[in-house]
Amino acid sequence: MIFQKTIKNKKIMNIWLHRISYCAEVSYPLLEKGYLSIGWSDFSTPEFIAEVCSENGWQNFEKHLEDWGSPRNRYNLWRFIVDMKKGDWAIVPMSNTFSIFEIEEDKALSIPEIINLVEITDWSGNSVVIGENDYLYNTGIKNETGDNSLIDLGFFRKVKPIAIDISRYEYADAALTSRMKIRQTNADITDLKESIEKALTAYKKEKPLNIYSQIVEKASQQILNTMQSELTPDKFESLIKWYFKRIGATNVYIPAKNESGKEGDADVVATFEAIKTIIYTQVKFYSGETSSWAIEQITDYKSQKDGIDDGYSKIAWVISSSDSFSEEARNMAKVANIQLFDGITFATMLLEAGIANLNGAI
Repeated sequence: MIFQKTIKNKKIMNIWLHRISYCAEVSYPLLEKGYLSIGWSDFSTPEFIAEVCSENGWQNFEKHLEDWGSPRNRYNLWRFIVDMKKGDWAIVPMSNTFSIFEIEEDKALSIPEIINLVEITDWSGNSVVIGENDYLYNTGIKNETGDNSLIDLGFFRKVKPIAIDISRYEYADAALTSRMKIRQTNADITDLKESIEKALTAYKKEKPLNIYSQIVEKASQQILNTMQSELTPDKFESLIKWYFKRIGATNVYIPAKNESGKEGDADVVATFEAIKTIIYTQVKFYSGETSSWAIEQITDYKSQKDGIDDGYSKIAWVISSSDSFSEEARNMAKVANIQLFDGITFATMLLEAGIANLNGAI
């Protein structure tokens, strides 16, 4: 599982939404180098971090913020320094995407610490250096080009990327999309861990969570279940024959099982006259795993037909109602240039071709 709970220590990994709302021209280059940032540079010293992470941390934190009128957004800084822990995840939303990072250290870093760890540059590659300001701790960051403008980055978290630039539209569900619209700098979104897990899994599989893909995924499984429970081998061949007609084959037939002089075996042959192409298909109707025998049969059959100089390109397929193909079958198919379609893949192909006229076809 992506999300793990440690029962012994009664700890659960937390997930944080953290918005880059401070000096994007420097924050994003830093993030690419493995450092998540926040503002509040006026307080950025190792001593400040030590005080707020101590036993009386909240009292110390509030004391420092009193001169600023204890602004409401101070909780963002508290979460960044104190609440975020090693192993937590940070979701960083951008305009049309979001990225997932894992926090690598328990301790936040201040300006004096970060400058010894990484070169700080802006989007243009200009170096950014520590500068002075007139506020509480006389620390800050300014651009070395001489404009004397303060770059307000004060605290940093060491992070490593888990997934970068995930499309919001394709992979974030309604709950995650809504939460990423909040305007505060950060928030605890651990309650959305299922949404984030779903998004990450879909992203890694390159299967978007848009309405089309979700309908296809669910419907394809139902189609496969129905095929496996209701069809026979002969009816499955008839279904594949119908499929080829549906996608434009000009002639489709099922060769005689005792075809004279044949080598190997093909169960359905489809001709596409417009593109001068013939597809020879070996059909397997069962559950479980399809072995390499199907590959051998169709390879031999196609090899025999390749000897006929008729001006047609010839392609070999294996369509199975099974869940998968054996490793040997996949390797053999790769060498022989045979295309394999398992049950769920063929069910999806049926759905995408349209099943409006399927009734009565088999």
